[in-house]
Amino acid sequence: MKKVAGFGLILGLLVVGSSWAQSSSPALYRIRTKESNVTEKRFRKILGDNYDGQDQNRRDYDDDRKRRRRQQSQSSENNGYGSGPDYLWTTHLIEMSIRFAPSLDLNTAEGTGSYAGFRPNGAGVRMSVGPSLDYFFFKDRYAFSSGLWYTIKRSGFQMPGSFGETRWNPSAPEKESVYNLQYLQVPVTVKMFANNIAPDLRMYVQTGGLLSIKLAERALDQPRNGLYMAETGGDRRQYGFGDVELLLGAGVQYKINQNNAFNLGMTYQRGLIDIARGSDLLSKSRVVSLELGFKF
Repeated sequence: MKKVAGFGLILGLLVVGSSWAQSSSPALYRIRTKESNVTEKRFRKILGDNYDGQDQNRRDYDDDRKRRRRQQSQSSENNGYGSGPDYLWTTHLIEMSIRFAPSLDLNTAEGTGSYAGFRPNGAGVRMSVGPSLDYFFFKDRYAFSSGLWYTIKRSGFQMPGSFGETRWNPSAPEKESVYNLQYLQVPVTVKMFANNIAPDLRMYVQTGGLLSIKLAERALDQPRNGLYMAETGGDRRQYGFGDVELLLGAGVQYKINQNNAFNLGMTYQRGLIDIARGSDLLSKSRVVSLELGFKF
């Protein structure tokens, strides 16, 4: 019993001494820590790096984390909008597209004085084509949208048979007038993308204005075109130099891959300026378009 008690006392003194050496002599503690590291290196040299199994577990954990990150990155690249958050920072600050837009064109007509009795002459189908540009200013959700579109519009009137005649004849048959107006349009709009409605398919709305500059006007069926033949025999321009229009639109974008997408939408253009040159005739354009686009 005395031997056991003596051994316990010696062991206790050693433990206390070790603690005292660590607290009172940092240099001594560092020497012992260095000896421990040297011992560990010797074990690794003799038994291998994974002598205690900890290194392999650490490597397995790191490999698994790298593999998960790689899978998430590949999934984001392959699925585009369909994986992860719908809206991330856009990879392309500026995106270009080609736009084709068959349109249904109408116009209003209000005449007084010599233009009294003017009425709209139905609707017609025309075409608009040109490049569009989207500049994203907040992630890939909001973009300034502009472009340069070549647009043909239709403008038509029905008028009394005595219009343009030197002698008034109440029994004269009504006359008609149809013009093709060629414009260069510059949209100034904001495009806003909504949440995805299906994988790789998201909605957008577009609002803003259009600056339309007239390039040319052409009278159709000139011998029977009442406005063209009136008074000056077609030498006079009948329409102004341009228009300012309100544009409202909505559509969907289907993403093909990381860079390309199809756009399908509808737009409504409402003219704000009187495009008729006659002082007693007020006419404004109305256009409904089906928009087909390819983004690249």
